This record gives sequence, C-alpha cells and structure tokens, in this order.
Amino acid sequence: MAEWAQTLRTARCLLRKPLPYDARTLFERVSGDARVTRYLGWTAHTETAQTQRQISHDLARWQRDAARTWVLVTDDGEPGGLLQLLGQGHSMRLGFALAHDLWGRGLASEALAAILDEAFSHATLYRVEAVSDIGNPRSARTLERVGMQTEGLLRRYILHPNISPEPRDVFLHAKVRT
Repeated sequence: MAEWAQTLRTARCLLRKPLPYDARTLFERVSGDARVTRYLGWTAHTETAQTQRQISHDLARWQRDAARTWVLVTDDGEPGGLLQLLGQGHSMRLGFALAHDLWGRGLASEALAAILDEAFSHATLYRVEAVSDIGNPRSARTLERVGMQTEGLLRRYILHPNISPEPRDVFLHAKVRT
C-alpha cells in the first residue's frame, strides 16, 4: 500500500502531522474555542492537557493506519486548524476544524482540496465522505467548493453535544473516484 504524505503544501499553508508542542496553540485557537467546536462531535477542551491527549491519540491512529490528522499551519508558522481522514479501505470520512480568526479566507477549501488530492492518489480509495450539521451552511459550502456533492439528509444521525444532547440531522457529502 502506498505511504500517506505526512506533509502537504498549498499556496498559503502547510499541512503536517501534529506534534506534541502544538497542543498549547491548538488548544487556544481550535480545540478550546467553543465557536470552532460548536458543530463537532466533542465539546471544547477546557485545558491544554486534553488537546495534548488528543494529539497523542491522533498520532497513534496514524501509526495504526486508522486515521490521518494534519495540522494546518499558516504563513505565520502557527497551527490554525485540524483536518482528518478517518478509516481505511475503499472509503474514508473527512473532517475539519479551523481557528475562528482564519474563517472566510478560503484556507479550509485550499487545505481540503490538498487532502482530497492526496487521498485519491491512493488507487484503492474510491470514496471520501463528510457530514455537515443542518445548522452549519458554511461547512456545507466549503465541502461543495472542493467538489464534494451533497448526497442527502441523514436524520438524527450524529451527536453535536455543543448544540444538543439529542442526535442532529446532517447533510452527507461525498466525492468519489469515477
């Protein structure tokens, strides 16, 4: 099986594996910010140690070939986002979180396009999918901008604990190898 790229470059950012020293900045800008984690399946971290444990978990999943997590690093050299492909085999799930101060600049689209290019460079991968909460049209538009098509509505599909203790409706988006 082909090796996954640990580093990807785009016109305006670097995507790389998370490193232990990223924890403080990622906590401050991403995992500890309730605006950023609002539509994620986990609550905002309350201390840097939680983000440190998440980084360790992500690196272990990379090692086991169960998931790929990249940190988005902008021109200033600071980590400003997390992007992930989860799973293995012919289909994977894509997710992303971007620091609030980076919203609206097209960086998520740029980074996601690079990850999709990397994903589809693997001959055995045929599908990448993502979900977006029905209350989060910005993420849906971002996914559409990178060529993911909305396939349908999944009712009561996923818990977004920052919004409700009950499962939420999400749109299913996918890009497939044709």
